[in-house]
Amino acid sequence: MKRHRGGLGNFLNEVTQTADKGNGAQSEQIVYIDIDDLETNPRNFYGLRDVDALAGLIAVSHLIEPLTVTEKSDGKYMIISGHRRRAAVQKLLDEGSYTERKLPCIIKTRGKIKIEQENGGIIEFDEDAVEMLNLIASNRGQREERTVDEKLQEVKYLEAFAKAIYHQKNRGSRGRFRNFFAEEILNISKSQLQRISAMEKLTDKVRAAIDDKTISESAALAMSNMTAAEQDACLEKIVSGNMRRTAQDIQTLSASKVVEKDVQSESIDGNLAEPVSEGVSLPFESEMSPSSESTIGKLIDDPEKFEALRKEAEDWFYHQQLEILEAIYTKAKRLSEKDDDELQSAQWAMRASVARYNIDELKLRHIETELVKP
Repeated sequence: MKRHRGGLGNFLNEVTQTADKGNGAQSEQIVYIDIDDLETNPRNFYGLRDVDALAGLIAVSHLIEPLTVTEKSDGKYMIISGHRRRAAVQKLLDEGSYTERKLPCIIKTRGKIKIEQENGGIIEFDEDAVEMLNLIASNRGQREERTVDEKLQEVKYLEAFAKAIYHQKNRGSRGRFRNFFAEEILNISKSQLQRISAMEKLTDKVRAAIDDKTISESAALAMSNMTAAEQDACLEKIVSGNMRRTAQDIQTLSASKVVEKDVQSESIDGNLAEPVSEGVSLPFESEMSPSSESTIGKLIDDPEKFEALRKEAEDWFYHQQLEILEAIYTKAKRLSEKDDDELQSAQWAMRASVARYNIDELKLRHIETELVKP
C-alpha cells in the first residue's frame, strides 16, 4: 500500500513540541501500575477484539507492550492506549494463570494544544480533545483492522484537527484540504478517505456485514445510493443466497432502481419517457377474450404457427430487455458526467460500464441464437 508523508502521530508530536511549556510536556518514562488503578476510558470507541488470543500470547511470553495513560485527580489512571492489554491480563488473573498485577505504562501529561492560524487567530484544543487525539493516534498505529464505525469516528474527530493544521501559520504549500487530510493526517489515499466517508450512508446491518466479512467494502458501497430499506433487502438476498455478493450485481440492481424511480419524470436522451402507473392495461390485454384458451390450444397443435409465435415472443422479450438496459446505461452515464463528487461519479461510471457490458452480451447472445436457427 502506498505510504504517505506525515501522519497523525507526527503532527501531534510537532504541535506538542511547539506548545506552551507545561501544556504539552510528555513523560516517556515507563512506570508499573496496579491493574486496579487502571481505568478504561469512557470515550474509547474502539472495540475489544481478540482478547483471548492476546491473553494467550501474554501467558506464554510474559511480555506486555507499555500502556499509555493519563493521571486522574483521584490518583487513578485513565487508559489512552492499551484497553485490550488490560482486558487480556485481567482475564489471565481471573483464571489464575497469571500473577503479575502491575502493568508497564507511559504516563502522558494532560494538556492543551494551541495552533496559530494563517489569519492570525488561535485554535485551542483542550485536555479532552488532546486525549482523544492521542487515543486515536495510538489505536490507528496498533490495530491492523478497524470496524466501519471506528473508521467513521476517526474521520469525525480528526477533521477539525486536520483543518487547524491545514490553516496553520507558515505551513507552506499544502494542496487541497481533502488530499491533505487523507495523505498527511490519516496516512491513506484520497480515494480511501472517500470510500470511508461514503460508508456513512450505509445501514447498521450493512456495516456489520462488512465487519464480519459477509460482503466486501466495494460490494457494500454499491448500495450507498439505495434507501435504507433497499440496502437491508439487498443484503438479505445476498445472505439467503438469492443474489451474488459481487459489486457488479449490486451496482446493476442499484442502477435499475434509480431508473425505476426517475424514468417517469426525467428525460432520457432528450425524449420524455411516458409514465407507467398501476392499473394501466398492456396493449394485448384488451384483446384477450374467453376464447383465447382454445386459440392457444390450436396454436400448440400447429407446430409451425407455434414456432413463429415463439420467435415473435423471444424477439419481443429481447427488445424489452434491451430497452431497459439502454435506459439504465443512459441514466448512469448521464449521472457520472454531472456528479461533482469524485467517488459518486466513479460509481456511476462503473454502473454505466456494467450496463454497457450487459447490453453487448445480450446483443451477442441474440445474434448467436439467430445464427443457429434453421
